[in-house]
Amino acid sequence: MSANVESMFSVREMPWHREGLVLDQHPTTWAEARQLAGLTWDPITESVYELVSIDGHGQPLYRPIEGWQRIARSDTSATLWINRDSYAVIDHREMGEIVEAVLKQPNVSWETAGSLDEGRSVWCLALLDEPIVLPGDASPTLPYLAITNRHGQPGGCTLRATAVRIVCANTFRAAELEGDRTGTTFSFVHKHGWRNRVVQAREAVTGARQEMRAYEALATELLGISITAQQRELFVREFIPMPPAGLVTDRVARNVEEARAAIRDVLASPTTAPVAHTAYGLVQAAGEYLDHVRRSRTWETKLNRTLIKPEPLKAQALKLAREVVAA
Repeated sequence: MSANVESMFSVREMPWHREGLVLDQHPTTWAEARQLAGLTWDPITESVYELVSIDGHGQPLYRPIEGWQRIARSDTSATLWINRDSYAVIDHREMGEIVEAVLKQPNVSWETAGSLDEGRSVWCLALLDEPIVLPGDASPTLPYLAITNRHGQPGGCTLRATAVRIVCANTFRAAELEGDRTGTTFSFVHKHGWRNRVVQAREAVTGARQEMRAYEALATELLGISITAQQRELFVREFIPMPPAGLVTDRVARNVEEARAAIRDVLASPTTAPVAHTAYGLVQAAGEYLDHVRRSRTWETKLNRTLIKPEPLKAQALKLAREVVAA
């Protein structure tokens, strides 16, 4: 298993997984998915102690630190984080309440789930089985709902919508492309009373479908915008800019040219060539470069870039594609 990925499952093969348990069928319950993902343990809270003295026999004396708690694993007792005692754990069983609320919606199934960074973060990815077929693009695009839960670290239990173009596994969020860094996001903050928002998990599916319609409209617009070979080359050079003369080393210049060549290769590849003559093709090429060609230090970094965190360079690619067309 690669660095920072502790356990996981996926249904069929996802291009950015290539590890973990691969299933033929989707799990039908959270209990089943949890078992397959290696999430049978739970985060628990315990007191935090400080050393106050050594007694006459040389034994340490400890006392609890008021206002603080340790977030630990129930199976190994390993420390995940130290937090104020106002922090309320959303454990994996309770996370299932959110998961099952989503599963009650039609055409939703679990594609992957697992644990990262020794259990500090867990995730699952729900497929909304309603493929988007775009005019001029032979590859369907599927809508997904990504769910992440961080144990002790900043960030709640969060649901986000994303679109995946199947032929190349590029991931895009319509809101993110247009510069909105929140988009269709539902977050359950780790505070007491978080269950009051469980019913809103159902809205995440509705919100995801709305965002997918927005993405479909945007993609259709871009597919209708033709570009020339000169505009395509301008896009490549502007998307991977060369630093000003006098400030660039030979090594940096080589890296820039290698990155530009990689994008040209993507544009000529089977995944993008059929749409490379459109503004949509430029954005897809940039997305494929960012998601799959650009180096990632760890699998967690790759997961964050593709599904969890906004990628501002994708919004920049859309803006640049429109600019080169107008140039």
